[in-house]
Amino acid sequence: MNGYFTRGFFISLVVSFLFLVGFLLVVSYRTYVTASLEEANQTYNYIEQQRASATLQSILINNLMVSLPLLIPMVGLVPFLYVWYNTGTVIGLLSLAYHIPPTIYVLELTVLAFPEFLSYTFLFAENLYVSYLALTRSSPKQRIVKHSWKSIIIYIFLLALSAGLEAAMIG
Repeated sequence: MNGYFTRGFFISLVVSFLFLVGFLLVVSYRTYVTASLEEANQTYNYIEQQRASATLQSILINNLMVSLPLLIPMVGLVPFLYVWYNTGTVIGLLSLAYHIPPTIYVLELTVLAFPEFLSYTFLFAENLYVSYLALTRSSPKQRIVKHSWKSIIIYIFLLALSAGLEAAMIG
């Protein structure tokens, strides 16, 4: 992986992970303090219904569909962050329904779903890094051709692993 883990990409990985977790914390907390218990219970019931029919394949396909826009530098950040915002909202509602502070809920999810968070982190970081290289005219094409595929393979592997773990936890 010569040249893959550059200093800039490593910084992008750290910043991406911290941003994604921090974003969920902020959005879930905002939802937790503003939502009604009725709305939280409706969300809880909906999630339970969805969970009943979830399979490894459906989990993997759903996670792929929400994160694939990240393959497009800069532009892909917008739809992914919209989905991530909605995820934070659902986490806030579930933490209200479970009577668990959102900070604890997000941290527990980060640990339990670590491969999934890490998969999104790799793709998010690759997007940020390639976007940065494009904005600074520092040969983003070279990064895309030589190294981006490595991030995509890591992302797919971690996403498949996380779908398997999630399906096993549900089942």
